Amino acid sequence: MSSTESTGPEGTGPQRPEGADHPEAAAADAPATSLPPSGAPAHEPPANPAPAHHTVPQHQPAAAHPAPPSDHTRVLQGAPAGAPHMAGPGEAPAWQHAGPPVPPMYQRPGAPSGPGKARGKLVAGALALALLAGGAGGVAGWFLNDSDTGSTVVQSVSMDAGEGMTYTEIVDKVRPSVVTIVTDAAEGSGVVYSEDGYIVTNNHVVDGAQTVQVRFSDGTTADASIVATDATQDLAVIQVSGADDLTPITFGDSDAVQVGDVTVAIGSPLGLEGTVTTGIVSALDRSMTVAGEDSQSPRQQQGQTLTGLLQTDAAINSGNSGGALVDGGGELIGINTAIATTDSGSIGLGFAIPSNIVQDTVEQLIENGSVERGYLGVSVGDTDGNGAMILSVEPGSPAAEAGLQEGDVIIAIDGEPVTSASAVVSAVQGTSSGTEVVITYLRGQEEQETTATLAAS
Repeated sequence: MSSTESTGPEGTGPQRPEGADHPEAAAADAPATSLPPSGAPAHEPPANPAPAHHTVPQHQPAAAHPAPPSDHTRVLQGAPAGAPHMAGPGEAPAWQHAGPPVPPMYQRPGAPSGPGKARGKLVAGALALALLAGGAGGVAGWFLNDSDTGSTVVQSVSMDAGEGMTYTEIVDKVRPSVVTIVTDAAEGSGVVYSEDGYIVTNNHVVDGAQTVQVRFSDGTTADASIVATDATQDLAVIQVSGADDLTPITFGDSDAVQVGDVTVAIGSPLGLEGTVTTGIVSALDRSMTVAGEDSQSPRQQQGQTLTGLLQTDAAINSGNSGGALVDGGGELIGINTAIATTDSGSIGLGFAIPSNIVQDTVEQLIENGSVERGYLGVSVGDTDGNGAMILSVEPGSPAAEAGLQEGDVIIAIDGEPVTSASAVVSAVQGTSSGTEVVITYLRGQEEQETTATLAAS
């Protein structure tokens, strides 16, 4: 089965992803569309998922570790406001599934918060997925209390995070730079980018928002406006007007990150502000397709492919979206954006956008209001073996001018082997317009080579 990967346009002008509804009003029988709500089953992935991978321009300005059965992902829009109810000994929390696990799926950690018809859908998703939105607190409460004796022993220890700093020191350094973001449509997290009020978060946290409020670690709040968004990387920049003394987060070099490095995630899962979880870098350069929402445009509902992600087993749940993933030195290495989950809580499969990508994207959003990416003009799908098959070619595109045709199988770009459709998307979007790329492909049994000059997305 082949999944489609498209590199084509996704609309015009900067778009804001739609957020989740206010959790407090979710009905118990509400259908789980985005995030599975507490007590509501998560959506089953389609039997034959075919995530769309486009190279056409997109104009816009963690427990066991089961492997996800498919590329199916869903947006995790957040968690209900307020602290979750902690169950007594042997009692499963009302907002947490206690049944047998089901195959995991990918979601985005956001947090619902606005009124409207989507309310039930969002909360439902939050529960079923329980990994993006507030599931961490519930899981902890259940496991700590569900023992033979019903008693709990908690020991306070200051652990060394491995780079000369303790976890306590890391948190003290980073917490002032992590904020909670509340809109009329959703709730999530963010990180302070500059002293003068620029804050970075996920695109899906502020999507469709009419009002945005930022809550800082010291309890103060301020109104903010959306500066620009980039749905392709699921990033957005908002700004608090009149600010001049915020504490920017320190950016680390995500290219230097290695598997096994310490990670610390800070955010507001389930509305629990300033929540800290720890783990390690589990893998590098992950790609996944995140399914869209019913409320989004037809193109967005097809989902989007995120590439180059960091994988971590630090618990990430609804409301963590847009929050910080830092290393053992307290430097930002990623912005938390998605998780793989079952209906029983965080299973240690969280994903973050690398800090180097974040920094480059944010700089362009602030300066230009949009991000320029390379555009090839083909839709590609995975094959049974290596390579990516061209499913369609945009007329007049760089691909068409280079002689590429439907049915060709791309096996390398600039000498780098192509193993999947997402590899094509990553290579093209990571290259500036005007750049010539050498594409090696198979037409039938014959290997051929051509050069294409990428256009602007």
